[in-house]
Amino acid sequence: MKKFLFLLLVILVPLSAFAEKPLGVDEFGSVDELAGAIAAYFPKVQGVVTSAQNDKLMLTLGKKDGLTAGMELTLWRDGKEILHPVTGAVIGHMEDEIGSVEVVSVGDSSSTAVVKKKIKEPKAGDKARITPKKINLAIVPLSFERPEVVQGLSDRLSEYGRFTILEKDKVSGFLKDRKQRDTSLVTEMGRQFNLDAVVALGIYPTEGKLLVIARIFYTTDAGLLDTIIATVDLKTRKDALGDIRPFFMPVKEEKSVLPELPFDARYFAAADFEGDGKLEYAFSDGSKLRVYRHEPAGWREVWTETGLPPAGDVVKHINIDAADINGNGRPEIFVTAMQGGKVYSYVVEYQDGAYKRTADVPGFLRVLTYPGKGTLLLGQAYDPATFYAGQPQLYSWQDGKYSSGADFPLPKGVTLYGFAYAALGEAEPFLVTFDDDDYLLVYARDNLVWKSSDQYVGGGMYVYKPPTGIGAVLARDAIQNDKSLRVKIRGRVAVSDINGDGTDEIIVPKNIGDTFFGIAGIKAAEIVGLGWTGARLDQRWNIKDIPGAVLDLQLIKQDKGAAQILTLVRTKGSLFTKDRQQVMSYSVK
Repeated sequence: MKKFLFLLLVILVPLSAFAEKPLGVDEFGSVDELAGAIAAYFPKVQGVVTSAQNDKLMLTLGKKDGLTAGMELTLWRDGKEILHPVTGAVIGHMEDEIGSVEVVSVGDSSSTAVVKKKIKEPKAGDKARITPKKINLAIVPLSFERPEVVQGLSDRLSEYGRFTILEKDKVSGFLKDRKQRDTSLVTEMGRQFNLDAVVALGIYPTEGKLLVIARIFYTTDAGLLDTIIATVDLKTRKDALGDIRPFFMPVKEEKSVLPELPFDARYFAAADFEGDGKLEYAFSDGSKLRVYRHEPAGWREVWTETGLPPAGDVVKHINIDAADINGNGRPEIFVTAMQGGKVYSYVVEYQDGAYKRTADVPGFLRVLTYPGKGTLLLGQAYDPATFYAGQPQLYSWQDGKYSSGADFPLPKGVTLYGFAYAALGEAEPFLVTFDDDDYLLVYARDNLVWKSSDQYVGGGMYVYKPPTGIGAVLARDAIQNDKSLRVKIRGRVAVSDINGDGTDEIIVPKNIGDTFFGIAGIKAAEIVGLGWTGARLDQRWNIKDIPGAVLDLQLIKQDKGAAQILTLVRTKGSLFTKDRQQVMSYSVK
């Protein structure tokens, strides 16, 4: 094996490599910097072909976009239209692959490329990109020295979220019996493991440092992308192989813990309800709506719902959302409630200096953001026997009222609450939802394409359908013990392109503790950010050390990919103190 690796070193890193082009020797102080240098060859970029003459193309991408000579880009153009299954509106296009090009010269904002693979004749207006999906990469060590550096480099590249690194055991197993002594080994390795690129890595001690030679190959034709030659001085940083924060990971610029709420809250929505540029919070304690504003002196009550029914006629809120559906520039508050065996929704809005109940709608309502379509209002009918009745429908503001329109079909098993649509880099948005056991599911149209192995216990809750027939006389405890009457209202799924790469991340709470006892058994929580790899959702970041159960979550998007995550947290009290309800705010980007 050692002999083979030495021969491989001679072939893949020949002395002639130094004569291919002038190469300086970089100086790195850590493996982090080496990983960054390799990652820089795979930026997520997309541009346009401005001219095409024979096999020579001009692109609207340059040094400012991270391009260097030798990079390979895919060419494509818009093909057949993709229509919304409900509205029939155009929501995207199929992609027609044209071929691939290699960048040969790079300016500040433009570059020249030559065709490598031609499926169709390129023309101006075609699009060029380096895939936004994860790059499948193998690191081939050319010697046995410094395995910790090889492992550290693999770990760092994995943490970027841009790469899927082939396991070292698979690399060793592949190399063991190979007799090739040329770069056909790279193409064969690419075919066997579905790789996009291979990094042949040589590490050699020199003058108290390490000389690292990394040659980056495309696997399609074993084309050499570039060679990195650098010295790495691991002594310059004690933690050179320690933990790092990936570039895409949200940074907690500020964690704010707002003062304790003066009441028990279960749901909330946050928006500028009054249109004055200030944030208001609409809280539900489960049966009453309250609007508060946080000021330097603490929470200030703005409005509290009155005129509720007597205590015996229980109101139970199911959902609360906020959005400007009627187009007047101020978000409305949409509340869905259950009372007296019926489900209904109502709208509260700030008008003429006061909060008013402005509309009532039978059945369920919720707000949904659909990529490319914006904010939608969905509604669904209620039936005591089935709870959700018929298909959800799109609602709009027409003639001074909220009117139902076209059906909005959902995959079988997906209910009106606890799902979101996300742009995950696929041809059309995918639906992400919880099931009743708090596993995450991903659907492409009606097809389930992935289910998580972890549970993400969020802010879901149970409600109970009214018993009918003989069961109508059941006592409340008996009703709650009858699982056939129990309906799970699933917690929120938030979606945002936090890292600005054009694809959404899924943001969900993950409560930790004994869920058998419900909220009372939750001792701590995390907020988890998940990204789509093309086959699954992988965790990219998390916010830890939340000292209680996350009951609800809201996301307020800001400029340049930044966002504010607001969480409603209940912290368990002690023997001498009561439970505390607080809003914890995290600014991330």
